[in-house]
Amino acid sequence: MAAQLQLLRLSHVNALVDGYRRSLDHLGGTLGMQVNMEIPAREGDDTDACLLSLGDVIFELFAPRQRAERGQGRLLALYGGHYLGAEFQVPDLDAARSVCRSRNVRIIRDDGYAFFTYPGACSGISWEIFDGDWHSPPHGGTAGDVVTNPDWTPIHTAAYWRDEHPLGVVGLARLGVAVADLDAALEGFQSLTGAAEIDRPSRPEAKAIDLQVGDTVFELLAPAGDGPLAEWLTRYREGVRSTVFRVHDLDRVERFAADRGIDLVPGDASDAWAFSPEQSLDLRFEFTE
Repeated sequence: MAAQLQLLRLSHVNALVDGYRRSLDHLGGTLGMQVNMEIPAREGDDTDACLLSLGDVIFELFAPRQRAERGQGRLLALYGGHYLGAEFQVPDLDAARSVCRSRNVRIIRDDGYAFFTYPGACSGISWEIFDGDWHSPPHGGTAGDVVTNPDWTPIHTAAYWRDEHPLGVVGLARLGVAVADLDAALEGFQSLTGAAEIDRPSRPEAKAIDLQVGDTVFELLAPAGDGPLAEWLTRYREGVRSTVFRVHDLDRVERFAADRGIDLVPGDASDAWAFSPEQSLDLRFEFTE
């Protein structure tokens, strides 16, 4: 068997948004995320970025300054806001590049310290591969009470997110991935990442398989018929559909949404709520106990 990517820890979820300051104000203000670090566009680039946290989950937002014929500006023009993929820590960056070459997985961008894979190689997910960890020193996070990255805002504790933040976030339950063919997606995930199948949960409108990828559960969701999931696939094609957070109490999520004028819609599981994506930059945030 060909070598596989050794994905260890989810560093962050990557998302494309329309309008940098508007998105930052909405996620940091209305949704109560913590803004960890702003990343101004580099010379010759027209995309602003930042890192934000909700609970122990870090998001990197990419906000092209204009729609374009290529790159992220083209994706914004085609699809609007959506999740691009996920950055994972690996033990060896060069070894990960070799795996991609041996499997003909195209690298669409390589910054030297990290690289991105072609989304079509794995159910629409662009893997960002990095041999560091944004949760820990020296790249990000804290060591005790000391901020280890001078550009990084101190991270709230798990107790704060669970007990003090109005959402009562406990952690990430899973990442939902919409796929057209469940068996083909399973084969692709397992072939590239060695993901272990851990469950086949019942979902109201989908056939589902839960996979363990490093420290993170990915739930593959294929439509069982017409409905919101099938409509999502028609609009976006395959890819990360949702981030699903485990919360202490769903009643707190309902109060949070009501206080901020956010509509709740059913999640992909029968025991989950989702913020209306139209009110969340077209990103789907779900919550379950």
